Amino acid sequence: MTSPKTCILAAVAGVLSASAAFADTDVQKQIADLQSQVAQLEARQAAGSKEMAATIDAVLRDAERRSQLAADMGSGAGYDGNGFFIRGGTWELRPEFLFQFMSISDWRDNTTEKGSQTDSGYEIHRAEFGASGTAFTKDLTYNFLWNTDSDDGGGVSLLDAYVVNMLNDNIGLRSGQYTANVTHEEWVGDGKQLAAERSLFDAALAGYSQRVQGTALLYGNYNDKNPINAEVAFEDGANSMNTNYLDRGNSYPSRPNWGMYGRAEYKASGSWVNYQDFTAKGVKKDNLLVIGGAVAYDQFGDGNLWGGTADVMFKTPEALSIYGAVFVRYIDGGVMDLMDDDSRTDWGALVQVAYLINPQIELFGRYSYIKYDGDLLDEFDDSEAEDNFHEITLGMNYYMGKNGDAGHRAKITVDVNILPNGSPGQITNLGYIGDSNFDAEINLRAQFQLML
Repeated sequence: MTSPKTCILAAVAGVLSASAAFADTDVQKQIADLQSQVAQLEARQAAGSKEMAATIDAVLRDAERRSQLAADMGSGAGYDGNGFFIRGGTWELRPEFLFQFMSISDWRDNTTEKGSQTDSGYEIHRAEFGASGTAFTKDLTYNFLWNTDSDDGGGVSLLDAYVVNMLNDNIGLRSGQYTANVTHEEWVGDGKQLAAERSLFDAALAGYSQRVQGTALLYGNYNDKNPINAEVAFEDGANSMNTNYLDRGNSYPSRPNWGMYGRAEYKASGSWVNYQDFTAKGVKKDNLLVIGGAVAYDQFGDGNLWGGTADVMFKTPEALSIYGAVFVRYIDGGVMDLMDDDSRTDWGALVQVAYLINPQIELFGRYSYIKYDGDLLDEFDDSEAEDNFHEITLGMNYYMGKNGDAGHRAKITVDVNILPNGSPGQITNLGYIGDSNFDAEINLRAQFQLML
């Protein structure tokens, strides 16, 4: 017979067993519920990730499409090998700036007042600013350029204002005010010269045309696919810049009524882009060889002026550069209103050589010669005057930046110029005072250049 105590213990054990079974069932249910919720969260996360990935992919594709479209249209702003630019479709704007700060010391052997004399000082040699680019179509380019004149107290004057419209790959028109493309030294930009300034040959003889107002018919336009570049221009006459149609407004005592010139150049090898300066820096592969020539005519009403030139340029990759030119000028008596209306013929020659001893340092030498017609001296009863002028230039360019990669955009130029017979006159742009009474003049120039 089972005792009451035993029955009670059995009942309690049964209750506890039932409770434990119930509790275990409840925990399992909770775990199952949690697993279900985790699975739902993972599913939602996976779906969200797919949606996010799809969104990111769509954004990237749209950005790529827009970037490609912008690239195709040439839109944007930045800096490249030609400087800063702002571009939108066929429109392009390139701001231009040239700053030249020069130190000059000029010694003359026999001045009238003080005998031998030296003058020295500093000047803002050039501060040019302007803009160039394309408008409406890639075939329509423009160029505007102003300069502050140190001889005029910093006054601003217009240098260039012209447009070029290429009718096809080879034929085009240039209209406005621009440098006459007669001599190559005058045509090359102010910031791309070899020495601190152009030669005496250019300043006192060959570069008389300077800037003109007119229209030129272009062939080639320095397109590398064409080895020939040529132009024929009808213009308002030599140095007609900033004049009206009556040729008034220029300080020259005698103004031509009109003028014209023609120039042709043949590129035997190399790239036309390397023809735009006088250094071999930037020549990467082939040698450059260009032969050029020009004829110019100016009509003065009672007289005529003819000019003719021939020149050659040769460069090797990152090493040697050679340039030579000759120029002949014929003037009949009606142009200069000479005493007995005699004509005169002047001529000159130039040769310059440069060599890059490393990517940053370039040594150069230049010799220029001018022979004025001796008959002119007799007409002015000045038998003591000199009609032969020599200029000997030795110098160095230091191109800034890593391995000189700034090129003309940042460079230091130092040169010494020896004139055994002095200068034919005061040529302040070169730093020549010209009062040595045809005795020796020596000029030392140091220039820092920044071009953007």
